[in-house]
Amino acid sequence: MEALAGFLTAVRNWWASLPGIPPLGLPVPGDPEVLIVIATVLLALGLTALISGWVEKRLSWVAVFTIVLSAALFFWVWEGDRDGFGWISVPEAFVELVARVLR
Repeated sequence: MEALAGFLTAVRNWWASLPGIPPLGLPVPGDPEVLIVIATVLLALGLTALISGWVEKRLSWVAVFTIVLSAALFFWVWEGDRDGFGWISVPEAFVELVARVLR
């Protein structure tokens, strides 16, 4: 357990030593909750297709494109609100969309 804690500390220190990404000036997305939900669903489908292709010993380029597209959507939402975006944003986005449907 101590070895794992040491490894995670080393990774955390390495990550903190990387320079930050400067603001790119991208336009703020119109509805970040919808984009977070779309990106999450695309990521799940892309990872499923990638694992399925790996089991069959082939590479699915559609799966790779889907994963890159979902990462780009997450990056766009993060760029629009760097301080407010975190891991809790994903479940909050799903709850927000369910609340919108129920209204």
